Amino acid sequence: MKNMMKNCLATTGLSLVLLAFVATLYHARFLFIVSVYQTLVANIFIHLGLALLQHFESKFFIVEIAVEIGYVLAVLILSGYFFGWYSSTPLWVLILLGIAVYLIGCFIGIFRMQTDVEYINQQLELRKEITE
Repeated sequence: MKNMMKNCLATTGLSLVLLAFVATLYHARFLFIVSVYQTLVANIFIHLGLALLQHFESKFFIVEIAVEIGYVLAVLILSGYFFGWYSSTPLWVLILLGIAVYLIGCFIGIFRMQTDVEYINQQLELRKEITE
């Protein structure tokens, strides 16, 4: 649960940074504080759904990824509708933001796994040296 909350806050921060970048490209001068909370709510729904989707398994890895991305985009499209994001942000920008955050999150996850594997291997080497 702690890890899920940390990941949710991290993706919310990443979403806001990317949103601010896109807003700058559109010459926007400010970001409404309500957008921060709306982004947090959308990310909470995304992470809860992704936690449930972890139980879905397919023979094909690409199917699992497609289902996850489809879910993320569905939440973003519905959030855009309910929060009125389409008055200031085109749908295609929202879709690109969602895919970008998803891909960056995947790369961060891969980096974390690599770091964990290196740590475990170091601990195994230490244990091996101690037992010899």
